[in-house]
Amino acid sequence: MWAAGETAADAPLTAVASTLEPCVIESDGQLGGFSIEIWQAAAQRAGFDYEISMRPFAEMMALVGSGQADVAIGCVSIINEREAALDFTHPIGDGGLLAASLIDQGLIPQFSARSEAMLWTLLGLLVFFAHLMWWSERGRDAINDRYFPGIFQSLWFCVVTMSTVGYGDVTPIKWLGRIAAALVILLGVTAFGVIFGQFVADAERSSATHPVASLSDLRGYRVATKADTASASFLKAQGIQAAEFPILAEAVAALREGATDVVVHDAVAIKYLVQKNTDLTQAGPAFNFHHLGFALPQNSPWREPINRAILELRENGLHQAIHDRWF
Repeated sequence: MWAAGETAADAPLTAVASTLEPCVIESDGQLGGFSIEIWQAAAQRAGFDYEISMRPFAEMMALVGSGQADVAIGCVSIINEREAALDFTHPIGDGGLLAASLIDQGLIPQFSARSEAMLWTLLGLLVFFAHLMWWSERGRDAINDRYFPGIFQSLWFCVVTMSTVGYGDVTPIKWLGRIAAALVILLGVTAFGVIFGQFVADAERSSATHPVASLSDLRGYRVATKADTASASFLKAQGIQAAEFPILAEAVAALREGATDVVVHDAVAIKYLVQKNTDLTQAGPAFNFHHLGFALPQNSPWREPINRAILELRENGLHQAIHDRWF
């Protein structure tokens, strides 16, 4: 598309964009979104004119790859497969893949692995302190000399002490027992409060009907994603069969209809989706970290002025302001 000696100032730039919230949003003929705002600010700094046309994602990337368009704007992941045929600008955002699922509406909340580990820690502390109290106080009326029922009396003392109820029906008499009781108060009460707080946090947060703690979880679910994207390529490379939809909204509709279990796509898109839909939640942590950027034909003369503009946006704080507005 470029003749020898041609520079970025010689012709208006031809841009193509693909709709994907929150990067590119089209409403009533007007374009908005994170990537659009970054592009508009960069173009203004670089001082060049441009025209944007909307295309499906795969067509957009093909047009740029063949040199029929100068830049692709959207949630464009910078990955090795694309780098072989395209050039990219400096990153405009951090990406990765996330899974979204419907919120679990069950009466009993799903507790996290952290809560389960803390529960076992609490039980271990109870058993330890109960044995410590029985060994320290055995021989007194409050705690029986015999292991049974003495250990149960000690366990009861630890539970009411760590929960700060303190009925007072079991009271340490020996100095060794009082020292052990002090440990129960200092360590046990603190641990009980922290663990109880974790349980409350789990109960209040939105739990996914199909949690995704790791990639292996996806292999047991029906997965949906957007077609012809980095997420679709990644899932195929991992041997995960995914239903591909032309737009993400159709994947979400399939999720609500029960035709799929989770929707996987770029982290920025999934987070925005969860913010806008009260029946959806993030199903787990992000994976396959990468950057987002603008895609250009190889050896494009536009790359250098766009990169300089992006760096200027980062240095003057405008990039951060746009990022914070959307995320």
